[in-house]
Amino acid sequence: MMQASSTTIVSFPELGWGPWTLQRFLVEDLFGGLTIAWYGVIICCAMILACAIILYNATKREGFVTDSFLDYFIFAIPLGVVGARAMYVLAKLEEYESFGEAIAIWNGGLAIYGAVITGIVTVLILAKIKKHNPLQVFDAVIPGLLIAQSIGRWGNFINGEAYGETITGVKLPWGMVVNGVGPVHPAFLYESLITFTGFLLAMFVVYRFKKIHGQVFCFYLIWYGLGRTLVEGIRTDSLMIGSLRLAQCIGLASVFVGIAMLVLLQVFRKEPDASEKENLAEAEEEIDESERTIPLRSEEEAAAEMAAALQTDDEKLSDNQEKTEETEDGTDH
Repeated sequence: MMQASSTTIVSFPELGWGPWTLQRFLVEDLFGGLTIAWYGVIICCAMILACAIILYNATKREGFVTDSFLDYFIFAIPLGVVGARAMYVLAKLEEYESFGEAIAIWNGGLAIYGAVITGIVTVLILAKIKKHNPLQVFDAVIPGLLIAQSIGRWGNFINGEAYGETITGVKLPWGMVVNGVGPVHPAFLYESLITFTGFLLAMFVVYRFKKIHGQVFCFYLIWYGLGRTLVEGIRTDSLMIGSLRLAQCIGLASVFVGIAMLVLLQVFRKEPDASEKENLAEAEEEIDESERTIPLRSEEEAAAEMAAALQTDDEKLSDNQEKTEETEDGTDH
């Protein structure tokens, strides 16, 4: 594959912004060959923020232990990158002439749905091993995933990719010209706004009113699936399976799976039966009773110990007095 240019020229004519020349690489040929792309830097920053949010949800909202939950990051992040690359390469397999080109992730080419699917499988396996509820893990992960996707899309802006069709018949203020092409729909911006809105809803609305495990995860499947399906319809660089857009197929499937899961979770939602509620009430009463009796016993024991100590002191004092009297009697004689 031919490597893309190291610069992107972007402008927004209707707003009078630009043209701007964006450097795709933060560092080029460092130490004779190391190149650091802005896309990679943006993705790394997004991952760090996402991990912080996920860890907060996992420990504060779901009750997981930090050390135990870190294993999900250790496995899911690198495998997610592999999955994202694998899906992209498989969709464009005819364009790669060697295995070296296929794994050259620094030349670009990731499919977010590949990362999501790989991440889901990884979580399911680890949750099984750790005996965690996978739905709780998914709920903790979703807000972080959404904010990471929102930030990550700006790497597409730097690279001058993931834009939409040419805008015709109407002038939109946000119409974007990329490397002389356009004005086009800034599809990357549409998806970034959709995922950021999804993050706000998941973190501060859905999570706040969460009643069952998996509810936040189902929201993601429906929200992002629908949003991605709509945005993908105007993109010009979609991954294709025959005449179908791959992301649209997965997005629609995601919506249906999310709705079906939400319904099933509601239908089979486990409520404590009468006997369980009675046992729970009895257990709470026993706890309350023990909390009341333990301090009383402690006070009684303390009083008994104090009385015994006083009695011992009195006996010692009496013995000392007797010894003193005997001594005085001996001196007189």
